[in-house]
Amino acid sequence: MARSPNDLGATRSRIRRVSRTLERRYPVRWVLAAPALVLLAISVALPILLTILLSLTDAGLAGDLPDFIGFDNYLFQAIFNDRFYGAIFTTVVFMIGAVFSQFILGFGFALLLWGQKKRRKLFLTPLLAPMFITWVAVGLIFRFIFNQEFGIVPHLLGFVGLGNVPWLSDPTFALVTIVIADTWQWTPFIMILILAGLESLPKAPHEAAKTDGASDVEVFKDVTLPLMKPVLAIALFIRTIEASKLFPKVITMTNGGPGTATESISYLIYKTAFTNFQIAPAASQAVSATLMVLGFALVYWWLQVRGENYGR
Repeated sequence: MARSPNDLGATRSRIRRVSRTLERRYPVRWVLAAPALVLLAISVALPILLTILLSLTDAGLAGDLPDFIGFDNYLFQAIFNDRFYGAIFTTVVFMIGAVFSQFILGFGFALLLWGQKKRRKLFLTPLLAPMFITWVAVGLIFRFIFNQEFGIVPHLLGFVGLGNVPWLSDPTFALVTIVIADTWQWTPFIMILILAGLESLPKAPHEAAKTDGASDVEVFKDVTLPLMKPVLAIALFIRTIEASKLFPKVITMTNGGPGTATESISYLIYKTAFTNFQIAPAASQAVSATLMVLGFALVYWWLQVRGENYGR
């Protein structure tokens, strides 16, 4: 005998009540998530806590027991340290130059490959190849390419009278060279994210706009870009955070020079800890830099939430 819809509804209600009772008495979800949470606490939370505690001492690489000195490291190694602010400025300039270049080129390549399924197979592999090369290898490659004596770039530019550009020995050009190297490596990442976003766009709004007589530029500006905002925001956030970690290309291409012209915040922390053997000051610089990145992430999140609420 078939059950009536009312009987089925009552059965489902009883099942939901039993399920909620079991969840209250036996928190199965927390039990299943416990191993991952413990691993996360050990691998992430514990090192952060130890770094904060270390930054409040005078610890060095020597075996002596450290003494508690409060916030002295933050005052003298971060807040009142001109070199720290110089490294922050260099990192921000690099982030702006690299991320902007990667977005322009990545968006351009994505638009060229959008809808070109046959040609995409031919070009996608070589375009993605730089992304799979290690950071150190990319730094060494570009160090040789831009070498003033035997590099291919100065040699080719010599034919048009620009062979004397000091790519790695001039403060401005050295940072530009690092931006070029990072752009070459990570433009494919932006391209593949934007291309995936473009391929997932609904066709109806584009077809409706073209039916109304909109030009390709108007369709792109008024339809494609607004629909792509979530993807662009995610790509921008990921690449900005990653660019703030600038270190391998600095140490392999310029070693922070000339002088401190290409000294990023990560490289400064490394030098403070393992060249000057000042572990606690390096920890205070690392915590300060992390707080700055966290502040950027919170501002970004606030702008996203504000934009979503405004759109409603």
